Amino acid sequence: MSSKENYCYRILKAYSLIVDFDGIPSRENVPAPVEGETYGHWKERVLGSHVSNVVLYAPKEPANQTRVSTLQNQAGADHLEKMFRSFEKTKKEQRNSAVNAAIEETGRKLTTFSRDTLEGLITGSDEIFEPSVTEFLDRYLRAVDPDVDIENLILGLLKAYNGAVRKYRERG
Repeated sequence: MSSKENYCYRILKAYSLIVDFDGIPSRENVPAPVEGETYGHWKERVLGSHVSNVVLYAPKEPANQTRVSTLQNQAGADHLEKMFRSFEKTKKEQRNSAVNAAIEETGRKLTTFSRDTLEGLITGSDEIFEPSVTEFLDRYLRAVDPDVDIENLILGLLKAYNGAVRKYRERG
């Protein structure tokens, strides 16, 4: 969203006013509303002295004989159209970001589990593990983050098993 449209959108959120102007506001952030403030003070405080042609869009019921083309010329809604197009683009980017984050989190949940889960499986098992298995799992738990990557764990177990079988066959 361009900085002007973004600033106008923040004014809309803070003050419920749709505004347009020429120039660059003197502030980065829209200040909070002040009780009982006049338009002149508000304009100076929120927009600053470097802006001109400040226009507020307000509902107005035109006379029945007014031509629509006259209303369109008076409205000068190009700025509003840009502001809403910018707003739509920003919302689309936010939605895409949220969807991508959810996909990433779902993928992480499907390919990992907590270190506590693995420790619970080891300590809660009725099986008495061989010392080499216990040593492998202890080493593995010390080396992993809070989440255990299932693929890496299985690969590590397969390599350890393969190495043990190889040594057994070489001895036999």
